[in-house]
Order: sequence, then C-alpha cells, then structure tokens
Amino acid sequence: MDILSAVILGIIQGAAEFLPVSSSAHLALCHAFFGVISPEEYPGFDVFLHLGTLISVCFAYRSDVPRLFKGYIKLPYKLIKARFRLENLDVSERTAAFTVFAVIPVVIAALCGVDGLADTVAAYPALTGAALIINGFLLLLPDRANGKVTIPDVRYGHAFGAGLFQALAVIPGISRSGATVTGAALAGVKREDAVKLSFLCSIPAVIGACVLKLPGLLSVPFDIKTLSVYGVGALTAALCGFSAVKLIVFISGRRRFKYFSFYCFAVGLFSLIRGFNC
Repeated sequence: MDILSAVILGIIQGAAEFLPVSSSAHLALCHAFFGVISPEEYPGFDVFLHLGTLISVCFAYRSDVPRLFKGYIKLPYKLIKARFRLENLDVSERTAAFTVFAVIPVVIAALCGVDGLADTVAAYPALTGAALIINGFLLLLPDRANGKVTIPDVRYGHAFGAGLFQALAVIPGISRSGATVTGAALAGVKREDAVKLSFLCSIPAVIGACVLKLPGLLSVPFDIKTLSVYGVGALTAALCGFSAVKLIVFISGRRRFKYFSFYCFAVGLFSLIRGFNC
C-alpha cells in the first residue's frame, strides 16, 4: 500500500463512518467501479482506520467519554440494585445503559446470519445502490420527528428503537449513524440527543470490532514503511471523522438531514443503473 491509497481509504472511512451515507457502501462501490482496494485486503489496516475513527469521536465528546466509561463500570451493580429501573440511574449510567441495550438487536441480527446477506449486497453494486436509496428515505424521517425525550430521561424502549434500526446497518448502504439517529428520533428522543447517543453508541461498537480483529493485526510483520502508511491512514480517518461529527452535530439542530437523503438518492440511483449495466 502507498500513502495515496491510505489517504483515500482514510477519507472514505473517516467521513462516511459518521456522515449518514454508509462507509461500507462507499468502500464497496469504490472497489467495484474504481478498483480501490478494500481495507480488509491489507492485513490490519482496517484496525488502524477504526482506531482513527474511535479517536475522532472520543475527542469530539471528550467531556462525555470518561463519564460514559464510569457508567459502564457502575452499570451492572446499579441495574441489579435498582431492579433494572432506569429512573434510579444517573445520566452517565443511563447513557451507558442506552448504548448497551441498543446493541442487543445488532447482536441478534448477527447471530441470525445477516453478515451473509451483507456480503452478498456488497458484491453487487446494484444491490448496494438500492440499499443507499432506502437509506435516503430513512434520513428523511429525523427532520420530521419531534421527539422531546432528552438523555437523562431515555428508557429501554428508546434504546431498542435505536437498536432495531441500527441492526439494519449491517447491510452496506444503510448508515449506522443515520439508522441509529432515525430509530432514536422515531422512538421519541430529541433529535440533537439522538445524534449524540448515536455517536456514543459507536464507541463500544468500534472497540469490539478492533478487539475481534486484533489477532490478525498481531500476525502482520510491521516495518517502518508499513507503520508510516498505516499511521497516515489512521490520522486521515481521525481528522475526517472529527469533521464529520461536528458537521452532523451542526446539522442536527437545523433539520437538514434531507440533504444527505438527496446525496444517497443520487449515488444509489447511479450505482443501481451502472450495476445493472455491468
């Protein structure tokens, strides 16, 4: 891998990971149409990209992350003590509970073999394009939602609502961040808080992905050149990811998710037409 490839993949991963346009779809389409190599084809590189996006979201929410991890530590004891009633938890514990329970539908989907469907969709640009169009329709919904529930008042139903939509994001073309925001907003969470919870939900998800891929990373013989190239990819992903987080936070207060819908419709339609003509 060269520096230019690392930068290109870092931009795609960092920007599309947090913008609601599906990073997996963009990587699959760039591979199909332009010959861009998937990060998974470079041993351990996808771990570096995920670490870059993890750094970006942790820095963007640097005041919330320590409280979130404190909530994770205290959550099991507090849930049992409170007989699983969320109203007895403080804000950090309730936020941690939201991110935990929102991932349950994702785990169930994975156990049901949705990963196989994801691989099939990624292999066919027309299917990826169709999924992007569906994602565009999903992104029209948060602007229309008028949720009033804030983070200190979220309940199990809000977490499972976000989680059900988040489970759809296993499919390339369905954005994890966009689906989670849509699910939380439709469940009644205030749009700005739904965005924040969506990004905080990405932290345990990315950490889990990195841990699962760690054995593959440790088996790679690294030299100075490889570390430099991989480091550039991670730095690019971090910078683009941070910019994307800030952009979404800005947009969430102005009902402008529809612009991402238009983008998904355009790219999805292009992929659909070109995919059928290939």
